[in-house]
Amino acid sequence: MAAPGERKYTIRLVYVCVGIFIGLSVAATFAYHFHNFNTALWGLCSAVPAAIALIVVIGWRRQWWEVQPGRLRGFMLVGCFIQLAGVCGFVTYLTLAITKKQGLVIYGEGYYLACVWCFMTWKWAFLLFLYSRQYWRAYSKERRALTDPDHDTTVNYGT
Repeated sequence: MAAPGERKYTIRLVYVCVGIFIGLSVAATFAYHFHNFNTALWGLCSAVPAAIALIVVIGWRRQWWEVQPGRLRGFMLVGCFIQLAGVCGFVTYLTLAITKKQGLVIYGEGYYLACVWCFMTWKWAFLLFLYSRQYWRAYSKERRALTDPDHDTTVNYGT
């Protein structure tokens, strides 16, 4: 798996920035206007892994991870734990919504909307894990090629 090119970098950068903005705006809107604090909290929680993913993507571009690529493994671990929290929240809010026979409620305790933002938190944590793993593999492949003189870096295209 190769590191992303210029186009993928730009797409990731824009996508992550939009994710941060939407997570923060959902937190503000649902807390202030709708008084749905469960959804507001999970909207804010979805902005956190998106912000960390932004740091990972910018760090790749500016080559921050060449000095300590092990930090990418830490980001992978953080992504796994946030994914776990997102799945637990999703199952919990879905169970609460079903047992309380709740419809799609925007004002107050809307559990289905909290489910949506638990999923969004899981998605951003997964992307954080994926980006960190991809960059870590690229660095470890580079290091292997530099330290192992017998390492063959030629590509066989099946001809």
